[in-house]
Amino acid sequence: MSARRGQFNWAAIFVVTVRLTGWLTVNALAAAGIIAVIAFAIGSFSLPLTMAQLANLADRYVAANAARQGQFNQIMTCGFAAAFLGVSFFRRAGFARALESTDHA
Repeated sequence: MSARRGQFNWAAIFVVTVRLTGWLTVNALAAAGIIAVIAFAIGSFSLPLTMAQLANLADRYVAANAARQGQFNQIMTCGFAAAFLGVSFFRRAGFARALESTDHA
């Protein structure tokens, strides 16, 4: 009797990994873009006003105590997660395509 060794299709595993990494990267960048557009909207869609608002936010963040900084961090994390999940929902077909086999032989 011969020992049965598992044969993996490493090329297919690599392709799926690269596709999923690309899908996750695009979703993360789109979520970051949503956060950037929100920050730009707070600055009335003007770069100088947006920078002034961000400078004000940075000053207040540094002056805040640890509990308030933690609250802000949680709000930003939840906002980014919500944006990521929203983008992921609308790009779910790309996720399914990333898992499809490319073997047509």
